[in-house]
Amino acid sequence: MKSSVLIVGGGVAGLMMKNRLEALGYEPILAEKGERLRAEGAGLLLGANVVKLFGDIGLKEKLLAQSRILKRLVSTDENGKEIGRIDLQKIEERSGYATVTIHRHLLHELLSRSVDQGTIRLSHRLQSLRKVENGYEAVFGNGTAERYDHVIGADGLYSRVREELFGEVGIVSSMQGCWRFVIDTPEGFDSTAAYEMWGDQKRVGMFPLGEGKLYCFLVTTLRGGEENLGFEEILRMFEEFRGEWPSVSQHIDITSTELLYGVLADTAEITLQKDGVVLLGDAAHATTPNMGQGAAMGMESAIVFAKLLEEHGWDEAVKLYETKRYNKVKQIRDKSRLFGKISHLPSPWMRSVRNFIFRIIPDSVMEKELERSIFDE
Repeated sequence: MKSSVLIVGGGVAGLMMKNRLEALGYEPILAEKGERLRAEGAGLLLGANVVKLFGDIGLKEKLLAQSRILKRLVSTDENGKEIGRIDLQKIEERSGYATVTIHRHLLHELLSRSVDQGTIRLSHRLQSLRKVENGYEAVFGNGTAERYDHVIGADGLYSRVREELFGEVGIVSSMQGCWRFVIDTPEGFDSTAAYEMWGDQKRVGMFPLGEGKLYCFLVTTLRGGEENLGFEEILRMFEEFRGEWPSVSQHIDITSTELLYGVLADTAEITLQKDGVVLLGDAAHATTPNMGQGAAMGMESAIVFAKLLEEHGWDEAVKLYETKRYNKVKQIRDKSRLFGKISHLPSPWMRSVRNFIFRIIPDSVMEKELERSIFDE
């Protein structure tokens, strides 16, 4: 009989971990604090590394059926003048895997349907976790206390599992606020390309999704009060952007479009395991979304740990997991931080120099750098 396992957190990382443990014959319990499994967010960019992982576990075709395949990523200045581009088709030709976009709730549903629903416990907010003889005792906010042989924390940026193990780990604000929303794709928009526009400490992103939808994000350096702005005020903040943006912004129905807001942040430390407890996703290695690799790293960590578990057994897998993952997730976190700073340079001359440098870098160099970042162990 397999040992008992508790997974805390029902996001994409926790669901992927449940999927892989079930494939190994475990019957993990997934505890989710919410009253239902719900995906917070709007669109996601999933790199070729994620599509490869889904192929490895037999879910690639289901993923592609819900996704939009992208041919290129295009960066421009606020006037729509191109700064650089990445030919995603070339990466696909070399790796064998496409880059896709998907609505977060569709990815969440895909993973949810791939696991045993009978062992998902909703309204189970972890209150405390302590090591006991031959296992762990988890106490939940509803008053129940249960013992498990093993525990995995996938409970997000403000992880209770991480806090119980490591104490307070600092949340590092990027000092950038981000609004996200999904609209119908305007007529004439190129649905094979994703655009990101860089302006005066502001960014506009437009990523086509499946089913005729367009995921948009608006990012600004924090000046105070951003969380209280209305949709019209937000759009006025970005009205100097040209290129593709005017036709998109004019297409937004502000009365019916759901608007999400949050401050982009990661953690001061990478916390992959302690006392035999494994952490993954934002609980372990939160990253800002600037490289489109946050969800990817969480799911990748789940798959890596499951492979180690299959080959080595639980105790050895926990030790090897940190060695296997630390450099990769740190690299992605640090590059994403840097990318966020570069895209929000404070002075006009610094932005001009940045744009000039990016324009003279061959596209092939940027393609290979992205490919190396996402595929290197």
